Amino acid sequence: MNVKRYIAPNVQEAMIKIKHELGRDAIILHTRKIKQKGIKGLFKKPLVEVVAAVEDEEPASKETTVKPHIEPVQSPVQYYAQQPAQYQQPSQPAVQPSQPAVQQVAPVQQVQKSLQNEEFQEKKHDEIDDLKHEIDEIKEMLRNYIQPDTKKNIDLEPESVFVEESKVEKDIKEFLKALDLQPNIIEKVFSVVRRQVSLTDQNEQMVKSAVRQAIKEYLGEPFIIDHYLGTQRVFVFVGPTGVGKTTTLAKLAAKLSLIENKKVGLVTADTYRIAAVDQLKTYSEILGIPLSVVYEASELNDVMYKYADKDVILLDTAGRSHKSDELARDLQDLINNLEKPEIFLVLSLTTGYKDIISILEAYSFVEDYKIIFTKLDEASTYSNILNIKVESGRPLSYVTTGQSVPDDIEVAYAEKIVEYIIGEIK
Repeated sequence: MNVKRYIAPNVQEAMIKIKHELGRDAIILHTRKIKQKGIKGLFKKPLVEVVAAVEDEEPASKETTVKPHIEPVQSPVQYYAQQPAQYQQPSQPAVQPSQPAVQQVAPVQQVQKSLQNEEFQEKKHDEIDDLKHEIDEIKEMLRNYIQPDTKKNIDLEPESVFVEESKVEKDIKEFLKALDLQPNIIEKVFSVVRRQVSLTDQNEQMVKSAVRQAIKEYLGEPFIIDHYLGTQRVFVFVGPTGVGKTTTLAKLAAKLSLIENKKVGLVTADTYRIAAVDQLKTYSEILGIPLSVVYEASELNDVMYKYADKDVILLDTAGRSHKSDELARDLQDLINNLEKPEIFLVLSLTTGYKDIISILEAYSFVEDYKIIFTKLDEASTYSNILNIKVESGRPLSYVTTGQSVPDDIEVAYAEKIVEYIIGEIK
């Protein structure tokens, strides 16, 4: 017996192949639907598998075929009258199914049973192969979402691809969130903490220490006016109205002149507010520091010549709204009339995060600046010191903690700022 297995998109195409190869006498032993291999096969139409067989022996020749003898038609009475003995004891039919015809069925049943066993084993192996192939494809898909330089360091076993966040990780993120840090800053700090402590470490003190260290790394080193290099330095104080630029300038002037014994000159371009000029004039008289008032940017050349013997010159600018159209033009004129000025952007810690971001955008025309935060004594949270430091990428310089001149100003050392942010200092 010749047995063959056919796979086609549908039964009709399979039958065409069977008739073409095995002939019209072929016997259909089995049909089933099978899915195509691979993960992509899940989305394709299943194929049809048909198992067919045909006998190898040639059929008997026509000459040897026994033709039945046809008797003349008789009535039942005539028939039984002529053959009473046959009627009483009927003999076996003249033509009986030959024994070989019964035996011919056995090979077909045996082949079907054998095929069923082989089919089960083949199906089992096919399913295993399909599963392995799908796992390989899933791994390859996952590799496409991993950076090329980290592929070799990542285990792609299914149980290790998706790892549930541990309790320690959740606690750290909740702690950082409670500090009012921005989401992107939380992720940055957390990435540093994860490198310093074990994700399963239950030592609260160790975790807190790692958080402090991570925040310190992002705060960085502050900028301090302590390097003079024998040349005159000019510092320009800019920022929106009401942040405390004039008071901050006076505090630094007092420290530089009284504590560090530097020759200091004061300049104000804030002629929009008479009170601002009077306030700075009062500080200059108390500290014994000269003050010059400029109404036009071109007047700065004469002031710089007048202050040629000074170590440090501190210039106060007008407090304009950061939404003012004239802000950039007027400030740019002042900067262009100075030789290598250094800029301090003064921000109040009582200002909201979104408003500070808007202020940073308004002053984006300034190529380089340092940040001074004021009014720490009035703020309810200190997180914006870190938020804005990371967002702007500019160095911190000083912070002010009250109205007292010159006492309430400090260098923005990372160790101290961390204590403010995590609540060690109220």
